[in-house]
Amino acid sequence: MRVFEAVFLQIMSDTKDGRIYGYELSAKARELSDGHGAPSYGVIYPFLRRMERAEVVRSKKDESSGRVYYELTRKGKLDLQELPQRLKEAQGDLGEHVLGTITLYSKLYGQEALNDLLKRLKTRRKNE
Repeated sequence: MRVFEAVFLQIMSDTKDGRIYGYELSAKARELSDGHGAPSYGVIYPFLRRMERAEVVRSKKDESSGRVYYELTRKGKLDLQELPQRLKEAQGDLGEHVLGTITLYSKLYGQEALNDLLKRLKTRRKNE
């Protein structure tokens, strides 16, 4: 499972009416990452089209607003039910990606910068 697919399914599980549009998806992704991980629209819309081709979502244009809303299909709802297990299976891959990013950060900016970054993370977690 790709990270953004998991994020998308998590966001969809939290929507009030089961529908979302691209800008809203970006805003919610930014919120989930404390402002650090909002995907660009050049990522969101191709992703949503891929999910639609995979029959995970269906789109419907709202004529009054002009927005295209996406909602989970039956297959998408099944994927959502399997999300905890799929996340558990993907955790190792994501962990390796995070470790690689941290290692690269440390090599580029030094151990002190990495320690400062980790300190910021710890402070944020305390404030939650």
